[in-house]
Amino acid sequence: MYPVTMGDALHVMGSFGIHLDYTVRFKLRLIDAVDGKILKEAVEKTQRRYPYLCVRLKKNENSFYYEDNPAPVAVLHTDKRISLNTEETNFHVWGVCYYEDWLYLDFYHGIADGTGMYMVLSTLLYYYCAERYGVTDYTGVRTLEDPILPEETIDPIESLPPLDLSGRQAPQPERVFSLTADGALTPSAPKIWDIEIPEAAFVSFSSANDASPGTMISILFARAIDALFPERQGSIMHRYIVNARPMLHAEKTHHNCLSGVVFSYTDRVKAMPFARQCTVHRGATFIQSDADRVCGQVMGMTGYYRPILQGLPTLEAKKQAFGRMMKGGDTRYTYIVSYVGQWKLDALSPYILEFWTHVPAANPLLTEIAAINGKIFLSVHHSIQEDLVIKSFLQQLEDNGIPYQISQPSGPDNAHFPEPEMI
Repeated sequence: MYPVTMGDALHVMGSFGIHLDYTVRFKLRLIDAVDGKILKEAVEKTQRRYPYLCVRLKKNENSFYYEDNPAPVAVLHTDKRISLNTEETNFHVWGVCYYEDWLYLDFYHGIADGTGMYMVLSTLLYYYCAERYGVTDYTGVRTLEDPILPEETIDPIESLPPLDLSGRQAPQPERVFSLTADGALTPSAPKIWDIEIPEAAFVSFSSANDASPGTMISILFARAIDALFPERQGSIMHRYIVNARPMLHAEKTHHNCLSGVVFSYTDRVKAMPFARQCTVHRGATFIQSDADRVCGQVMGMTGYYRPILQGLPTLEAKKQAFGRMMKGGDTRYTYIVSYVGQWKLDALSPYILEFWTHVPAANPLLTEIAAINGKIFLSVHHSIQEDLVIKSFLQQLEDNGIPYQISQPSGPDNAHFPEPEMI
């Protein structure tokens, strides 16, 4: 029996509190049709490398917890949405699907963030490509030959000193522009727009304007929204998700270990030349990614979490409290951008043609970025009926000479994750 850790508490309890399937689907199109037999062998080896992720989520009247799950991780010949932690997937919190030349890794966000999931994905792809294509270079990949280190399972957030926030008055939040409440756009069921951009052209453009690919995407969305709503009330506020492992000295952990850079596209920033806007945004990223600042931010977060976990009497009360915190992101940020970082395993890159990241719709406008094999893949999650923001963003790409290919929007395909029944 393994309790849900401090760093994962919001993701587990909050998502059930707002009835959100908090899972991620990595969609990879390979150079050939997937060999199901080889894939099953690769999954079996991957399962043995990550025993601490081969678990089943359960609950009692007070908490959620994990138990070891010795059953095989499911390998399903389908491209449809699946259900994790159910009989369909042998009650595992991750599973693998394939269909034609597509490979899918479905993962529960409650037990790992994008970086943690990438670790598992890299092991799976290595074992598959080693057998299918004769790949021998496993630099940067965790294999069965490597010892399983304690650092892989330790949640660094739990070792931070407690911060007592009682008696402190919460800061007055800045007025944030909402696409639905202020922009009068219509909330809708989520849609996902997949956009492919040549990496060389985009990196050249970003570098020339003192931006990284992630911060450039963030700025372009701010400019796209500003073009639609120039006379808005409230600031265009976005959150850029940051991997906090380096700041917390926890590079090997699988747990959710995230921070965020908050940037406000104010009238003052808008009046600056484009390159200066990027410089200001990048400077904010550096400042807010400082180790001491991130540690303080995470300590403050745990200062809110601990009273909920230790003080509320029932699991339902905890779910509702964390749910309100998770839902609050809809009003704190106009949009969210997340980028795990460029795929670093060069030996595996030639076998991957496309790499898309589909996540739960935790914000009306959320963009996931992946970069591999000379291409950047944007998955724009859009819970708004009108496509004005997407068109305005594409216009930003066109105005700056950035070529792209866009797919027709699709519905969510990340796995369902029903709340466990009471044991």
